[in-house]
Amino acid sequence: MCQSDTRDVTEYLTPFPLMLTAAAEARQPSKLFDSVSFTVVVLVLLFLPSGTASADTVGKNGDDVTTVLQGRLFDSKNAELIEDGIVVLAGDTVACAGPHEACDWPDDASVKTYENATILPGLIDLHVHARPHFVGAFLPSGVTTIRDANNTLSVVDALRTADAAPRVFASGPLLDAPGSLISQMSDTAGALGEHPIDEIMPIEVDSPAEASEAVTALSDAGVDLIKLYATLDQETFQTAVHEAQEHNLKTAADLGTLATHRLDGPEVDIGEAARVGTTTIEHMSGLSLAYHRRGGNPLAEDLDESILDEIADELLETDVMMVPTLANLRLFADPEALPMDDLPGAETMAPHFEEHWAQRVFWSEQANEPMSASYRLKKALLQRLYERDMMIGAGSDTPAAPYMPPGAALHQELEALVKAEVTPKDALQAATWNARRILGQDDIGYLDEGMAADVLVVEGNPTADITDTRRIKAVWKAGELVDTEAAWSQVKVQLEEMDQPE
Repeated sequence: MCQSDTRDVTEYLTPFPLMLTAAAEARQPSKLFDSVSFTVVVLVLLFLPSGTASADTVGKNGDDVTTVLQGRLFDSKNAELIEDGIVVLAGDTVACAGPHEACDWPDDASVKTYENATILPGLIDLHVHARPHFVGAFLPSGVTTIRDANNTLSVVDALRTADAAPRVFASGPLLDAPGSLISQMSDTAGALGEHPIDEIMPIEVDSPAEASEAVTALSDAGVDLIKLYATLDQETFQTAVHEAQEHNLKTAADLGTLATHRLDGPEVDIGEAARVGTTTIEHMSGLSLAYHRRGGNPLAEDLDESILDEIADELLETDVMMVPTLANLRLFADPEALPMDDLPGAETMAPHFEEHWAQRVFWSEQANEPMSASYRLKKALLQRLYERDMMIGAGSDTPAAPYMPPGAALHQELEALVKAEVTPKDALQAATWNARRILGQDDIGYLDEGMAADVLVVEGNPTADITDTRRIKAVWKAGELVDTEAAWSQVKVQLEEMDQPE
């Protein structure tokens, strides 16, 4: 094994006092965020037939056609470009999509031709921590669907009913053991019954029975998935996963990092979570623990290739999928690594997030060694999983890391994936076709007959230069054209209202 680095990993066997102190100091809600929603700042489908609708099919519904889009088209299922593409919208669905000659439309339809531009499905961000006052930033950023990964049920309801909101899939409050780091950051943490169900966060569970009860309560409340956190014991974790499956709910696990829990707090590592049936691993968490348990030093710059291969092999034997949030990890390791240049809405968002980002930069400076080590280790595993076709989904964890504005942060995640040697086409697929499969939704993330009319048009060709995704020309959600200028103006108003003294 490559253990040339002599730094003592045993110092990472106790909770991280800096992060615990910072968490305690952060208990008072800020104007922009209540503290618990951003604990993750430091934690660092169905198959559809290929092809297009026939001309006859579209002709039968010709009276319903509202808009026809012509230009270069990204086929997200096959990760291919159709140079002479067409997308026919009929109300809130797609009537036809594919090569130009495959579709037909009535003579009086509104036709928009895009030169040197690319038409894609609306993007999907699989890991966000949204708030009603900035949820409006997603649509004008080209993100038409989000998966919210820890919020009170009351906030989830506000997100889903907000004006100009994307499609929202949500976990509601996560499940964790009593007294954990995340519980210490919240005034409404507790077991079921200690707080109103719509305000509790996180839900503390101390046994398999309590986990089962909590999953049932969240299912009854209408969540889309169950979020499981770092300090659940193995039996309780497994019970929660299996109970979620009984309720036809997916599970997402955040198993902790070197910078938050070190190596002795969590009990479940990345391989164990995968083996019991967890749907997705967020942040590739639990990797440092698995690596350490196999004799590796996660702080060492020279990684043990054989251990990484062993972990990858075990993961690939399961059905688990990864949401690596690589940009988040990269920016905590190096806050200047992914500049906000040309990000949609960055000028609008930045003045209201400066203090928030400055705090994250401070945390990054104080814990740079474990954060950098986590990024190095996770990038190495991601490359192995990607090369062997594990399902990878795109999630930003916005606004957890420094300099990641809500909405636009997904474009940074796509860039980070490409910098980690994922091809631009596959990075786009991670935010479209793969993301729809991770969500278990069959009508988004792909443009074909019967799909939701969620569409993004960008300048250039993002399959050649992934940063072209941020050069937004037009966005449709459910067939409605988004007025991006008005959307950003409304976000600015909402953020300014949050800045006003009470």
